[in-house]
Amino acid sequence: MDTRPPFTDDLKNIADDMGIALYQRFSVNEASLFLHCPTKDVQALQQQGEIEHIQVTDDLVEFFGYQMLNYLLGTVSGRNTYQSGKTMPDRIIRSKEVQEITGLSRTTLWRLERKGEFPARVTLGVGSVGWKLSEVENWLKRL
Repeated sequence: MDTRPPFTDDLKNIADDMGIALYQRFSVNEASLFLHCPTKDVQALQQQGEIEHIQVTDDLVEFFGYQMLNYLLGTVSGRNTYQSGKTMPDRIIRSKEVQEITGLSRTTLWRLERKGEFPARVTLGVGSVGWKLSEVENWLKRL
């Protein structure tokens, strides 16, 4: 039996930064508020298999916090960050990881970004940003 959580450490760190409980359950109405879209859109996403969910009863669908955040990040990055237990190649990385990958300080990254010489950050929430890993990797290849 696999006892690993159904989300990556990166997703956990982002959830912690945003104050989201990964195992909190969301109703369809709460999910629509979280995603800032009508409930009919959430239901359509669920029926199309675009967003993971749990079927509590025949009539009741709920979403865990990690499922909501995973879908949200997948729309930001253009891909699902978690799918069938596998991390996909493109994901959102945080400032610390960008600094480790590039060897640049936070201030230098900010200056390069302001000049248009580094990929633009993605806003994840209040005071929470990240970068698309593929864009940072492409930037490194162009050096």
